[in-house]
Amino acid sequence: MKKAYVGIILAVVIIAGGYFGYSYYNSASNSGNMAIAVADAPVSGNVSAVYITFSSVALHSNSSGWQNYSLTTQTVNILGLTATNASLLSNISLHAGTYTMIRLYITKVTVEILGANISFSLQAPFAFINHPFTVSAHSTTEIVIDFNLNQDLNLNAKIFTPSVGFTMQ
Repeated sequence: MKKAYVGIILAVVIIAGGYFGYSYYNSASNSGNMAIAVADAPVSGNVSAVYITFSSVALHSNSSGWQNYSLTTQTVNILGLTATNASLLSNISLHAGTYTMIRLYITKVTVEILGANISFSLQAPFAFINHPFTVSAHSTTEIVIDFNLNQDLNLNAKIFTPSVGFTMQ
C-alpha cells in the first residue's frame, strides 16, 4: 500500500514539475527586449544644450492596445547625440510581437541659449512615433528616437514641439 502512495505522489510531482516547467518556458519564449534610446539632428543658432526630461513610454500593438512602461525619470542633454552615440533611456522587457506606435513622455525641456537656461513650454506631453517594429523572442530590438531640434524648438516663442524620426539598429 505504501508503494502505491509513493507512486502516486511521485507521479503528481512529475506532472506538476512538467506543467510548471512548460509554463515557465512558454512565457519566457514569448518575451523579448526593446532598448530605447534618444538622439537629435543638429540645431542651428546659439543653442549650446537641450535638456529633455523623460518619464515613461507607451507602446501600442494591435493585439493588446496601449501598454505603459515606467522609465527611471532622467534628463538628457540631447544636443549632439546621433544614432551612433544615442543616450539609452531604458531596456524594457515585453512580449514578443509587432508594435505599431510609441509615445515617449516628456515632462520638461530646458534650453541653454548664450549661457542662460530657459524653460520651454511643451506643445505636447509626448513624442509620438507611428512606425511598426517587431520585438523577437530571446533578442533585443534597439530603437533610437531621433528628435529634429531645428523643427522642435521655437526659440522666439520658447515652445518645444516633439517632431521625431525613428531608427532601428
